[in-house]
Amino acid sequence: MERNSLTKVTKSLCNALNINAPEFAKESIGLVDKFVQKKTAGKGVDKIVIFNPDAIGEWVAKKYKNILQNIWESELCVQMSSVYPPKTPVCFASIYTGGTPQEHGINHYEKRKIEIESFFDALVSANKKACIVTVANQSMDILFRGREIDYYTLKNDKEVVEKSVELIADNNYDVICIYNQEYDDIMHRTHPKSLLAKSALRNYNNSYCMIKNAIKKSYVGKKTLFATITDHGVHREWYLLGNHGKDIAKDMNILHFYDIID
Repeated sequence: MERNSLTKVTKSLCNALNINAPEFAKESIGLVDKFVQKKTAGKGVDKIVIFNPDAIGEWVAKKYKNILQNIWESELCVQMSSVYPPKTPVCFASIYTGGTPQEHGINHYEKRKIEIESFFDALVSANKKACIVTVANQSMDILFRGREIDYYTLKNDKEVVEKSVELIADNNYDVICIYNQEYDDIMHRTHPKSLLAKSALRNYNNSYCMIKNAIKKSYVGKKTLFATITDHGVHREWYLLGNHGKDIAKDMNILHFYDIID
């Protein structure tokens, strides 16, 4: 399979909704475009729900396929490459602008509002109602502030998922973006294969199931693109703790998963 850069995500999301992409989102993921076209008979989707579980490297996803079993049952799996440096704010800035770190200006671990046009600006321009549901003070809570979308900031992943399920049930949004962080947090405090880290992956999988079931229940008759989009991978340092940020396969190679639910 072709390995695609994170910079191609935004264009494909916009293509799925048949809206104009932001300035720096010039290339899309061909596999995703073809998948959406085939599943919607060329009409595109009505809604998008994006689940952003932090730090699931391709090697982690494959090693713990049994833990992430439901995510792996997605209809489409796409091999992706992170941007450098593979740090959370750098990656999400590229995911949701289509720009390189040089273009969007977040080129190290820095959490601040991005000034260039983003996916969320494109949604507003197309009169789409959108929201971000995230843990407070994390990258996804800060990078895309100042847009005419709604922001829900919670204490932890559990509250984020519960709120997301509630918002899906309310059926008021065209696009919902959901960020979870537990595996990244725990892998930094322990290592990528620790018992606690594996428990966090299990929670990611459970969150995926809760979100997917909510979509099936509440968005009946609507073509919904459900995308599971991570930002970077992980490795274990010589001092034994987990980390990321290097130009190595364990940090750069990731997988994204897509479903069309109606």
